[in-house]
Amino acid sequence: MSCRSLGAVFVAISFVLVTHNVSLPAAGFSGTYKGEQIVISLTGDGPQLTGTIEVGGKKYPLAATATGSRLAGTFKADGGTFKFTAVLNGSTLTFETEGTTYLCQRQDAGGQTGVRNPLARGNEPKPQPNPLARQAAKPDSQTLPTSAASGTSVKFTRLSVKDPGINNIEAVSFLIPAGWKAEGGIQWFRDYSVLANLLMKVTDPQTGATIEFLPIQNFTWLTQMVVPMTPGTNYLGNILYQPVTDLAQFIQIFYFPTALRQLQNARILSSEDLPKVAAQVAQMHGGPCTAKSGRIRYEYQAGGQPWEEDVYVTLVYTPMQQMTLWSVTSAYAFRAPKGHLDRLTPVMNTTINTQRLSPDWYGGYMYVQKLFLDRMNQGIRNAGAISDTITRNSEEIRRMFDDSYRQRCQSQDRISRSYSEYIRGVETYRNPYEDRPIQLPSGYANAWVNRSGEYILSPQAGFDPNIGSNTEWRRLERTP
Repeated sequence: MSCRSLGAVFVAISFVLVTHNVSLPAAGFSGTYKGEQIVISLTGDGPQLTGTIEVGGKKYPLAATATGSRLAGTFKADGGTFKFTAVLNGSTLTFETEGTTYLCQRQDAGGQTGVRNPLARGNEPKPQPNPLARQAAKPDSQTLPTSAASGTSVKFTRLSVKDPGINNIEAVSFLIPAGWKAEGGIQWFRDYSVLANLLMKVTDPQTGATIEFLPIQNFTWLTQMVVPMTPGTNYLGNILYQPVTDLAQFIQIFYFPTALRQLQNARILSSEDLPKVAAQVAQMHGGPCTAKSGRIRYEYQAGGQPWEEDVYVTLVYTPMQQMTLWSVTSAYAFRAPKGHLDRLTPVMNTTINTQRLSPDWYGGYMYVQKLFLDRMNQGIRNAGAISDTITRNSEEIRRMFDDSYRQRCQSQDRISRSYSEYIRGVETYRNPYEDRPIQLPSGYANAWVNRSGEYILSPQAGFDPNIGSNTEWRRLERTP
């Protein structure tokens, strides 16, 4: 099988977008720092500091120890004690507790922050909840950040998706905004030619905004059937169905009844063909095939408020003698409360396009696929035996499909670049550690990356994340 069967698998690395005001000389940590819905007051001339954290009209006492430009300490709230760390870079105090990050600015007599803190990471239930770990807010209360012009920051973390079907190894990883929750994973369909799908939702608990990976599969249509068969029949691993060339019709037929039930009563607001994406996909497949790619925007009501949803689908058609083979090679959806989707699209697009597929998992998948094509169905159904075989021969299997993996990655980079040309608010950079392109939200003066795969974008030309940091950061260069 070609690489198209993996089109729904998306991978990523960690990434941070920050804003940074002009650096001011700082006489230690003492002072008041203000962020959105939080005020931090620190006092003390030496390494030991005390102070308060004010959130939601409540004040919580803190104690901390300063080491250079860093703070480590605890604060007390509602009978519990919680740890925090902070880094002072110029006039910006970056305060973190249990995965939630606040960007606060040192205040003068009439100081204003102008800084919005990032989306919070959710926390496991605790006997005493940390009041600084963000709680979900109503969607209409959110101002969702996507650009430097908004004066806000967004943090992305790397999500690793493991596959229990192949010894629980990492199958794929990708970026998700910090605080967003992922559900789902790799599902195997051993009777179909697309043997594995990434079926996952990544949702912001504060707004309900969601990235959803939709199922993909191969189809066959026979122009001359010896024995009549019902559409939808599994024919040699492919779904028997007449080719559908209208993307909106395809979405309605195959996704409305299951994955996208919320769109059953939706109305189409707009549609857009993506011919450059289609051309890249057709080139990847080779042969006498054609491809069609597009984006359909829907509007619908849910939870008493209007929502918008963009569904992206790419279909490939290969005519053959007395039959047509066709496939959905990639399909995913972005949804958000109405008025937020356009601003969130560059962030969601970054999630989709920062894909990293595990070479070990890819080799295992291609090995199982070979068994399918060899008609070794009983062996495919014996998942335990397959996993054991892959474990014993993992290095050999990886070498077998190494060229295929590299070609797939190169093709996916080109396809991602083509997608980004249709998405407003993104730019392409080159990662100096991996020597490959990456699409990130635009509007920032400079971008940096470290070996761990974290990214920092800042609108301030003089910003340098190496200041006050033990991590080496390298500047990213834009590519034409």
